[in-house]
Amino acid sequence: MLFKNASKFWTLDIRSKVNLSLYGSLVLNMTYAIFHLVLSILHKSYWFSSIACYYFILSGLRIFLLRHTRKYRPGENILLELNKYRICGMVFLIINLMLSIMVFFMIYWSRTFHHHKITTIAMATYTFTAFTLAIINAVKYKKYNSPVYSASKAISLASASVSMLTLTTTMLTTFGKDTMDKTSRNIFLGTAGGVISVFIIGMAIFIILNANKKIKILKEGVCK
Repeated sequence: MLFKNASKFWTLDIRSKVNLSLYGSLVLNMTYAIFHLVLSILHKSYWFSSIACYYFILSGLRIFLLRHTRKYRPGENILLELNKYRICGMVFLIINLMLSIMVFFMIYWSRTFHHHKITTIAMATYTFTAFTLAIINAVKYKKYNSPVYSASKAISLASASVSMLTLTTTMLTTFGKDTMDKTSRNIFLGTAGGVISVFIIGMAIFIILNANKKIKILKEGVCK
């Protein structure tokens, strides 16, 4: 009976399920951030430092959202949700600019790092786990029309996209050493970095414009 009630609780309590998802994603982000921080120390690399910083900031955004979801239910304070949603979009623009600059210098300096195969497999495991969770959450929580939940999905997509970039870099240097020359590798990485950067910028702009539009409608409705 106890397990049956617990199952019913998790099926019905959407807020608790989203909080659990945010906590799980926070743990994954923090773990990957610390992992890249260690790599930055071992390799004395600004590239890994920037990636670690990126994931620490995403972790901070998740905490920012968790403070709201622990206090309010979906739609309970929609104006506050929209403001938090917009802030996430603005932060995306800032950190993506930092990341784009680091990708440029990584290619300009032709910096590559060879990892042990176990390290590469660990990075691949994280990346595919992050992508799977991002896709599941994007589909699962779309129907709730909550700006904070949408921001959480956007963070997951941004995290998974950058994970794919770091995995691509690692795979090319670890397994593609004898199959691709430096010029081809730089072109491939530049293209991948550009696509991911444009995707995140597009997502950030959409979030900001969408939030502004809805905030304006809400305020006009209050004034009337």
